[in-house]
Amino acid sequence: MALIKGLRFFIALSVLCVIGILITSYPGEVKFSWFDYSVSLPIGLFLTCLVIVFAIIASLYNFWKWLWNLPQNYLIYLQKKRTQRGNNLLIDGLSAIAAGQNQEAKEVIAVACELLPDNPLTQFIAAQASYMTGDTETATRQYMSMQKDRRTSFLGLRGLILQAKDKEDNKLAQEYISKALSIRPDSPWLQDEYLLNTIHLAQKGIFPKAEKNKLTKYVSKTQWSRHQAMLNWLHLQNKNSLTSSETEKLHLKIFDLAPDWTENVKQLAEYYIHHQSFSKAQKLLIDAFKQHPHRALGLLWNSVFHEMEAIDRYRAIEKLVASQENHPESQFCLASSAIKAQLWGQAKEHLDNLLTHGYTRTGCNLMAELMELQHPTQFDLAREWLHKAAQISSDYEWQCNSCRNHFDKWQLVCSNCSSIDQIYWQESSSPQRQVKGDIETTRICQVV
Repeated sequence: MALIKGLRFFIALSVLCVIGILITSYPGEVKFSWFDYSVSLPIGLFLTCLVIVFAIIASLYNFWKWLWNLPQNYLIYLQKKRTQRGNNLLIDGLSAIAAGQNQEAKEVIAVACELLPDNPLTQFIAAQASYMTGDTETATRQYMSMQKDRRTSFLGLRGLILQAKDKEDNKLAQEYISKALSIRPDSPWLQDEYLLNTIHLAQKGIFPKAEKNKLTKYVSKTQWSRHQAMLNWLHLQNKNSLTSSETEKLHLKIFDLAPDWTENVKQLAEYYIHHQSFSKAQKLLIDAFKQHPHRALGLLWNSVFHEMEAIDRYRAIEKLVASQENHPESQFCLASSAIKAQLWGQAKEHLDNLLTHGYTRTGCNLMAELMELQHPTQFDLAREWLHKAAQISSDYEWQCNSCRNHFDKWQLVCSNCSSIDQIYWQESSSPQRQVKGDIETTRICQVV
């Protein structure tokens, strides 16, 4: 840039030098007559006077132009001052919102709206201030007006979604969410809102059409499968509208999508056992235990073979746990079955393996039961394990990961904190491991 400016200056200086040389080399004069006056001027002086005249004319023109545009420039100056003041009020309004002074923010933004009526940011902040002060009617009107502008339509829909959620009007919220998805389907917040809102609708017996094409591109396959499993489970709760065949199909679909839901497997296995479809029940329980072992599946397995002798049921349960033989739930099932079959050696072995995964009340109580049955005259053995069980607070239970509340059975929606799909079979407190015959507290919290 400096090189170009220097070049231009050099060219202009060169032109002036050439003109000066020409005037010096070829002197002359200019003569003209006006009102009987004759004037004769040297060519150099004439050119100088000509330049001065053109400069005076240009100055007069610029002055006239400035004078002509003076009213317009004054209006522009006032508008700039107005805009500057409006922007300052916007900052003050945002500061008031951040400070929790919502009423002050609303008053400040109202003045800013008068100064900046066409500013989309002002409309949004005004709507937000109305929403935070509880003026829902004004906020709704302002959010609705924001949809007229393509730049603020998503912000307006977001405000309307939050208002609908506050009113627990999930149907209206779903309508706004669907509109917002057509604008920004890649929004993580909007995706979560859609998934959560459809669950709330399903709880009320309303199952909207899935926005599959808009969401599956951005939502992970695992998250989408989990969501579909939740909807199917809630649909399953409305048993009055389902036939026996439809109920079975829904259970199987849920098992494919969420194989770790033991309660679903339990209900389907009980359905098969009730209809004496024992081969289907066996296949289901083996597949379920392979993916997510649980002691409830062992009880259902015993129900399938209820006509067998206790020792044969123990042999049968070995088949169930074969794919997860070292899992603590497998050891629990084997130990319980061995105790019923009076196989004391096998029961002791499985209980020892179970306790290496962590001391729990149930594990110690089982060991106490074994000692009592195996050594009926040695009361101290059973009493020692019962004393350990009383000292240990850790045990496997259904527990919510959000509120840490305990439940007797699995629930999709926590009845305490309303969290969705947060209840797991896990240790209720820190487990304890056996180290050289002693009990050592550890920080492990294993979910099985």
